[in-house]
Amino acid sequence: MLFGEYMVLKGAPCLAIPLHYGQTLQVEEISEPGVEWKSFELNDVWFTTRLDTAFNSIETSDQEKSEVLVNLLNVIRKEKPELFETGLRFKAQSDFNLQWGLGSSSTLVSLLAQWSGVNPYRILEETFGGSGYDIACATAVQPILYEVAGRKTQEVELPESVTSNFLFVYSGNKQNSRNEIKRFNKRETAPEDVKQIQEIITQSLRAETISDFEKSLSESENLLSEILGMQTLKQERFSDYPFEIKSLGAWGGDFFLATFREEEQARAYFLEKGYDTMFTYRELIFR
Repeated sequence: MLFGEYMVLKGAPCLAIPLHYGQTLQVEEISEPGVEWKSFELNDVWFTTRLDTAFNSIETSDQEKSEVLVNLLNVIRKEKPELFETGLRFKAQSDFNLQWGLGSSSTLVSLLAQWSGVNPYRILEETFGGSGYDIACATAVQPILYEVAGRKTQEVELPESVTSNFLFVYSGNKQNSRNEIKRFNKRETAPEDVKQIQEIITQSLRAETISDFEKSLSESENLLSEILGMQTLKQERFSDYPFEIKSLGAWGGDFFLATFREEEQARAYFLEKGYDTMFTYRELIFR
């Protein structure tokens, strides 16, 4: 999510961009009753579990992850019990490091919804919660504006004159979005804040130069900093960086956006600070 983090939960639109990284899901019927599940992170097994017909765990590599999976499958079984009349084997395969926070939960929900025919937002509401913007992104083919009310999406364009100056940097810390959402919901926001985010997004979509776009980034960071009662990421860690830095998603974790004029100089700056996982817009975004 580029703009609208947290405020999308209060009715503001958000500007979000689908990534070319993602997951696949294979499902096949098996003779043994119950569910066999295996998840791969790149080429390595990340999680396995076996469930009986009541979705009780027979064996698992991670009980917490198994319970999350059972919650997802229970939502589907309530609507489509016939899908589980035979035993099933699932194989989930991600093509990215799952610590990066690039939507592994949302893409899994989307894949399960595509397989089962159950509404993905219904699955989301009864399990992970959240705005659902990442569910919309899971099947989007270009940047979108998303609103929770009515699950409305609108395709938009970002000019290359702007996006060619984006560098996405991994912070080294995966943030728990559910916990951060709970914390945000305890804070007060005003209707004027929602309106201001909407105006910032409108302004950003009109930008034709990176300098103009940076004004929107700065305004968004300052507004969210005030609402969340937190320093901006630039104030906290990168006060000497010459261009803009913006948190993405739940503040404090996952990736952040840094603008630049010379890519090599930007990469050198963050490498010196100890950040070695970076992508340009062209490298990270679905095209």
